[in-house]
Amino acid sequence: MFLPQVWLTATVALSLLLPLRRLTRRLRLPDLPVRLVAWALLAWAVVASLPEGLPSDPYRPWILIADKLLFSYLGIRLFLWLTLELPPALGWRKPQPKILVQLLMLAGSSLATVVVLWELARFDVVGLVTTSAVLTAVLGLAAQEPLKDLFAGVELQFDDVFKVGDFIRVGDEHEGVVVSVDWHDTCLRDSSGSLVVIPNTMVTETVVKNFCRFGSMGNRFSLGLDYALPPAQARSLLLDVLNRHPGVLPRPAPAVRVDSFGESAINYEILVFQPPGNSTDQLNLRSELLGQIWYALERAGQSVPYPVRELRPKRPPVDGNHPERLADDERISLLAQNPLFGHLNDGELASLARQARCLRFSPGEAVVREGDPGDSLYQLVIGQVEVRKQQTGHGDLAVAQLHPGDIFGEMSLLTDSPRSASVMAINECVLLEVAQQHIAPLIQRNPSLMEELAHLVTARRDQLEDLNTDAETAQENQLLKRMKQIFSTRIW
Repeated sequence: MFLPQVWLTATVALSLLLPLRRLTRRLRLPDLPVRLVAWALLAWAVVASLPEGLPSDPYRPWILIADKLLFSYLGIRLFLWLTLELPPALGWRKPQPKILVQLLMLAGSSLATVVVLWELARFDVVGLVTTSAVLTAVLGLAAQEPLKDLFAGVELQFDDVFKVGDFIRVGDEHEGVVVSVDWHDTCLRDSSGSLVVIPNTMVTETVVKNFCRFGSMGNRFSLGLDYALPPAQARSLLLDVLNRHPGVLPRPAPAVRVDSFGESAINYEILVFQPPGNSTDQLNLRSELLGQIWYALERAGQSVPYPVRELRPKRPPVDGNHPERLADDERISLLAQNPLFGHLNDGELASLARQARCLRFSPGEAVVREGDPGDSLYQLVIGQVEVRKQQTGHGDLAVAQLHPGDIFGEMSLLTDSPRSASVMAINECVLLEVAQQHIAPLIQRNPSLMEELAHLVTARRDQLEDLNTDAETAQENQLLKRMKQIFSTRIW
């Protein structure tokens, strides 16, 4: 072939490489080995342009060897592209690990090099390495670290701990989206857009956290809210904001937990899940949620507290369910509705109302537990509670729900007996607690009150257990005897 024809062919072929590369990328096919093709074409054009006999021996064989090696490498690379990379891109089979292509390319290139050197130069590379102890030792020491990275890369590829596109954290220093995993390094793109190159051995020897492994990415942060905002109401407000945000996944559900009590705020831990992404996505969602929480707090008449130390009188509570909001006249009205205290006169009710404690319990909290000692009764003011009873072989079973106005614990108050059942708050509850020490002064001033209380408690149990008259009288006498023992001790 004439010299102009050679270079014209090479030039046309090289000019087609760039459009061909753009076409493969537009079709989302694996990148062609354009550089290797270009080098092979240039080597062919140079060798075809050399006159006969130039350059002279011993240099000419090595030029021919370089040309032959480039075309051998190109043939191996194109074969791997067609058999391992192209079919997965077309959806014909599952993608192969990238490192498998690299290892096959390395093995094929090594074999081609040995064969070409032997055929064209009669140079035995394998024999040289195996017969030279010094060269073998030098190569072994030089390959020690690369081999460690190679085996670590193989482990990462075939263990499927993470893949390209996952957002991971390596140790405590590096985090980002996986860009590539080759035989030597793992490359990440961090939140600043920088490329982070980590040796594979470092990845396998430290803790790796994959944020995208299960189809969602957790986002955890903390927030401090004012002590005047009760935890149950704070959790409700925060969960409402979290559930309304379109970037928060409904499953797994977001969670809000009381983390600690700080100097100026109750600290809450917030955990939400979002679609897989990167650290920038996490920061953006966190920023949006914190902004929406601020506005939600403002609408609720609250604010995010900041550390301030000052001397001032204790401010009154702002929430309507705070126990201190229950005035004496409201307590008197509630106690008058209680069947045990409805017959007391105004003075006795006022005395009992001043001494009774008003308590508040959070959802899921135990007011009383079965088997615990008790000397008080409770009247439900706000909320609902559930009565649970231990059943052999079945654990706790719910037997009843109580509503505002209902009472429980009267037997422990009057007989000093252990609690016969557990009572758990279903939602935020406010209760009035009347203890034995509050009843004792009333009985001291009015001894007949003891008999009236015993009669009322027995009648209440009669309604629940459907006792006959004789059994009711016997129980009333037994209850009265027990009450005299208890309250005579407290009075005298």
